[in-house]
Amino acid sequence: MRRPDAIRNEPRWIVLCTKIRARALDFIEGRLGMFQAAQALSKLAIWTHARDDAHLKVFTLIYGEFVGLPAGPERVHWAADALVREDAKIHALEARWCEMAQAAAARLVERYAWSLEARAALRRPGGVRRDV
Repeated sequence: MRRPDAIRNEPRWIVLCTKIRARALDFIEGRLGMFQAAQALSKLAIWTHARDDAHLKVFTLIYGEFVGLPAGPERVHWAADALVREDAKIHALEARWCEMAQAAAARLVERYAWSLEARAALRRPGGVRRDV
């Protein structure tokens, strides 16, 4: 994968690309829920200048649909009856996006596999390393 011209710190970009792969794999393997994966991947899409990546866009769209829903730590501030009502919306949202999100995550794992070797190369003697 070619580094975007706007990225000046290539080692940092490589680390962020490994995180895209890791968060996608975490989602596929059930270590992250849809909201957490969408939140993380949306941020990583911005930080890596990969907002146009169709598979990252899926998670950006999902994240946008979670806005206003108690899907994160703010749940502790919601009333129990409101959580029941909003949880129904969250489950419907997850059901609607599940197949597309799983497919997009699988593709991200494949597309960003290169970053593992690139990051390992940064750690080898003589590799470019700037406190990434």
